[in-house]
Amino acid sequence: MSMPDRSRPPRPTIASLTRYTTQLQGQLAELRHEHAELLAAARTAVLASWDGETEALSVLVDALDRLDALPEYAPQLTAQAFQALGPAGTPLVGRRIA
Repeated sequence: MSMPDRSRPPRPTIASLTRYTTQLQGQLAELRHEHAELLAAARTAVLASWDGETEALSVLVDALDRLDALPEYAPQLTAQAFQALGPAGTPLVGRRIA
């Protein structure tokens, strides 16, 4: 009967821990920046709503779009809606129809 290999994994070195810590610090800085950007967009949307703006969420939608965090949305367009967009065969471009 053979014995299972119980050798220990290699211990991390100071250099590898330093690289990993630097990588984590960069990720944390990026997350903090994204959080600040989203918070500013949310505050702007709330203020615009309070001021009676009709497109109050547009700032927040644009911020989410820049961060590539917009949820997937596939609106169901009727034949009448397609006619209003333009002549048949005209390609739809972009994520949103404004």
